[in-house]
Amino acid sequence: MMDYERVLVFGAHPDDELAMSPAMALMASKGVHVTVCIPTNGSEGYPRPEWKDTIVQTRAEEMAAADKVVGISERICLGIEDMGLTNDKETFKRFIKVVRNVRPDVVFTHGPHDNHRDHLATHALSKEATWQAGQPVSRDLGEPWHTPYLIYYKGVQDRQPDIQLDITEFAHIRHLAAATQVSQFALWHKTREDFERLAEQAKQSSSPELEPFWFSERMSIPYLPPLEQK
Repeated sequence: MMDYERVLVFGAHPDDELAMSPAMALMASKGVHVTVCIPTNGSEGYPRPEWKDTIVQTRAEEMAAADKVVGISERICLGIEDMGLTNDKETFKRFIKVVRNVRPDVVFTHGPHDNHRDHLATHALSKEATWQAGQPVSRDLGEPWHTPYLIYYKGVQDRQPDIQLDITEFAHIRHLAAATQVSQFALWHKTREDFERLAEQAKQSSSPELEPFWFSERMSIPYLPPLEQK
C-alpha cells in the first residue's frame, strides 16, 4: 500500500492531528517515523477561567500522553499563541525549516475549508511551505527537500475523499487518544469513561472503518500511493 519512511502531520492546535490518529497508528505499526508539528501552544483552549495560567503546560502533557497512545515518534511545537497564527514571513520560514528538517515522504495537513483562523493559516502555511521547501532558496533553513505528496486529512467540504483508508484494526485509537485530552472534554461533551467505552465498542465491532483523505490537487488514485509506482 505504501512504502513511506517518514511522514509529517501538521495540526493547528494540540489535538487537531488526532483526527487522523488511527491512520498514524497504522503507519507507526509498519515502522513509519511519524512526526507531528503543532504551530500553536493551546493557550486559548481553557474551558474554565482558573485554568488560564496552566493550560499551556496541561496541553503539553496531554500531547505527550497522546503520543504514547498513537505511536507518534516526534512532536515539534512552535509555541505560537492560539488565535495568533499568521501567514507572515517569519512564520512561513519556520514551516519551511520544519519540512526540510523532517524530510517527509508525505505531508498531511488541514484542508482549505474551516471557520477557525488558526486552521486556515495552518492550511496556507503548510501547503506553500511544503512546495517552497523543495526550492533552492533560503538555504540557511536547511537543505532543500521535495515532498512527493501533500494530503488533507480534514477541512475539505466541496468534494468526496480521494482515498478511503481501511483503519479498522486501529479505529479504537481515535477514542483512546481523545481520552488523553482531558482539558477538552467540556468542548466535546464527553468524559474519559465515554471515550473508553467507545474504544471498547470499536474493538468489538465487526464493521469496517474507513478514514477519508483528500489530495491537495485532484488525482485518480484511490489509495495512499507508494513513493515509486511499481
